[in-house]
Amino acid sequence: MNVAWHLWLQLFRRAPLLVVLAHALFLASLYFAVQWLRGEQGAMFMAVPLFGFATWLWHTGQGYNLRGVCTPESFLLPNFRRRLLEYGAVDVAMWVVFPLVVAALAKAPFLLLTACALVLVASFGVTMGCNPRAGMMLWPAFILLGWMPSLVNTLTRQALHSPLTPWLLLAIAALLLRFSIAPLMRIEDRETEASPLESTGLGRMQVRYLRGESRRMGFLGKRVATLFDNAAQRALQRALTAYQRHPTLQRRTLLVRRLLLPNDNPEAVALRIALVAAIVFFYFFMMMHRQHYEPVAIGAYAIVLSISRFPQLNIGMARMRPNMADLYLTLAPETRAEYQKTVSDALLVLVPISVLTALVYTTFGVVLVHAPNPWQMLFVATIVSLAAALVALAIHLIGPEGTTGRTIVNFVVVFGVMGVYWGGYWLVATLGYVIGGGLLALVTLGFGAGTWFAAQREYLARPPRFDAPIG
Repeated sequence: MNVAWHLWLQLFRRAPLLVVLAHALFLASLYFAVQWLRGEQGAMFMAVPLFGFATWLWHTGQGYNLRGVCTPESFLLPNFRRRLLEYGAVDVAMWVVFPLVVAALAKAPFLLLTACALVLVASFGVTMGCNPRAGMMLWPAFILLGWMPSLVNTLTRQALHSPLTPWLLLAIAALLLRFSIAPLMRIEDRETEASPLESTGLGRMQVRYLRGESRRMGFLGKRVATLFDNAAQRALQRALTAYQRHPTLQRRTLLVRRLLLPNDNPEAVALRIALVAAIVFFYFFMMMHRQHYEPVAIGAYAIVLSISRFPQLNIGMARMRPNMADLYLTLAPETRAEYQKTVSDALLVLVPISVLTALVYTTFGVVLVHAPNPWQMLFVATIVSLAAALVALAIHLIGPEGTTGRTIVNFVVVFGVMGVYWGGYWLVATLGYVIGGGLLALVTLGFGAGTWFAAQREYLARPPRFDAPIG
């Protein structure tokens, strides 16, 4: 029990809100279960969904906790696997056996089916916590079932009276647990960590992966990652060859850019846009078959999506500080400001890349929804995305490094961009391309350029930092 208590405390330290909410729902379902035992049959319809949501939430947290517990070093502990089994037995007693006893006392029907359903819900939660990618792959099945409610009702009525249903639920639960827990039980070398500024988008489901945990990708993710790595290697080799043939300041900046931003070369940018286009087309044809939104908003969404990688710049540059010392010694600048200028010039390429992606995403949206006034949307998106990229780069280059401050700044930038886009669209529609567009460009580009030059001046005045970030 001491091991089970410490594992419970570990989850509480990592996700206290989840633990408190799950147990509050458990206590609420227990209250209605007591009312059910006293003869109030209507209380059953409150106890069952509350407990179902509580067990799903709790076991999602358990899966998340296992990701941090099952590291290669943990298997050196004595009887580690047996202790996990003991903890699992305690969990089954609390979240499966106990509610079954209550249901038996209340003389509820379908006890065997209820037991198997509880195991399935718990295994679904563990799968989502252990492997978020796998959890996301399960949701399309529920979406398809939501489109066919009559079929779901028919299947449910048949399943309640079929003797094979409990075994089917147990088989699905076993497959889910095998798929989610088995990779955690394997002892393997950690993969080489990716660059903090990789910006491939492949690790979005592992953005918050735990310290010491390997980033796990499926077959398709590994193949796409290999394409990005090969493109980055070719771009770096071309930049290095060009610099060795004729060393100039521009080619040195390009070489630094290839080191800092490995996946922002033309080939990788085209690959990233193609992947986003495939996802957008799939989402549109699967989910957006009925138009229930304002098409003009696509431009705002495209701009927000294009600047979404700038917060990663803030985090990534902080994480790369110890490695930047090697770059500083290799460049051997005469002054610290010269080194800072080289880094800021290398990062400035993110502005045209952001504008390009915003325009491409807007074009995708215009084509898919047959939006009215497409040229007006592209015109406004060009001006606003350029200003937004300059502001986002400036703020995240010198902005706060704390999570709270960075989140606040990001929210201000995102909502500010959306407001400016809508205001600019209205201005161009009211005053025309020449007057309205001129006013929009004067205000937004003036503000964006001023913000960038001020931030660059501040960045050049700062001394280079090579200390690892705290925490």
